[in-house]
Amino acid sequence: MSCGVVILRWRQIEAGEKDRFDQFIASSDAGDILQSFAWGEVKELDWQPIRCLAEDDSGEIRAAATVLVRRLPFVGRTVAYVPRGPVLDYSDTDLLVFVLRSLARLAREKKAIFLKIDPGVPDGSPLAKTLTSLGFSRPSGVGDFGGLQPRYTFILDLSGSITDVYTRFSPKLRYKINYAHKKGLIFRANEETSLADFYSVLTKSGERNRLLTRSPVYFQHLYETLKKEDRVLLLTGYLSGEPVVASLTLAFGQKAWAAYGAQAGGYPNLYAYQSMNWERLCWAHGRGVRWFDLNGVPGQAAESHPLHGIYHFKKSFGGQFTTFTGEWNLPLSRPFYQLFETALPRYKQALRFCRSLVRK
Repeated sequence: MSCGVVILRWRQIEAGEKDRFDQFIASSDAGDILQSFAWGEVKELDWQPIRCLAEDDSGEIRAAATVLVRRLPFVGRTVAYVPRGPVLDYSDTDLLVFVLRSLARLAREKKAIFLKIDPGVPDGSPLAKTLTSLGFSRPSGVGDFGGLQPRYTFILDLSGSITDVYTRFSPKLRYKINYAHKKGLIFRANEETSLADFYSVLTKSGERNRLLTRSPVYFQHLYETLKKEDRVLLLTGYLSGEPVVASLTLAFGQKAWAAYGAQAGGYPNLYAYQSMNWERLCWAHGRGVRWFDLNGVPGQAAESHPLHGIYHFKKSFGGQFTTFTGEWNLPLSRPFYQLFETALPRYKQALRFCRSLVRK
């Protein structure tokens, strides 16, 4: 349904509009930290962030988007990506169409071979029909988690007191949360711990599970950028002085995300991860956060699925299983787009194969 607002202009934000931009995103149901001004700064290592607004004739913001543009090697073209965005009232179809056409125009100006969006709205809305009518389609090969950002997740309601949150857990989960503390697990946060210890745990977990791990430079940049905004928690759990579990948690407005987390091997019955998640929830609740996103589970929940354990673990916290609408691509150069769609999956497959040879 259209709200009848006549949009006068779509523009990039000006110097000094950072707070206004963030306030709109944080207050929106579709808002996400990946659309915030600071997240654009995080991604500046590899992407060019472009932040835009749609305003009505009274100057009120009706939509916002952080567009990440990345240059492709050799071909002189780019890709344009709007992670967990754009941010707007998705029930206003006229506004949605205006924003998507504006984004497509910007992407063409940047010589993008396609525009990728990933709205932070649940699946099942009429959005798919509108996107299809404008030429968008779902990309191929997105995997069990749904793409660059998780499509499937559990979201916890942190309303009430922190005691209320705790008592909503099952007795079994409460036992596990407390068990690690009884065994001597001690948590240290931010300046009391270190990114080196976080990265040590992360790489050990990545090697054990054959997962790619981002560079230390990336995590250093992410942490320092978001720490200035007081939007990140660096947390490490120590047992006898050794880091055994570690995480990065992000917060923005009424939402928080369990962005990164890992546990070193050799502690199967310590339940350290349950204790760490509780510490993260306490931190988020103390900031006034209402919704805590456990940040990704496989869409297939059958017990035979190799990632069923992740699904079962996150489900144990009692959150609401949520499916986002997912990624949608708008091809802007058909030949390049077809090449990208066929070559990239083959490249990833070859990379995984090479990694498996190295580990044998």
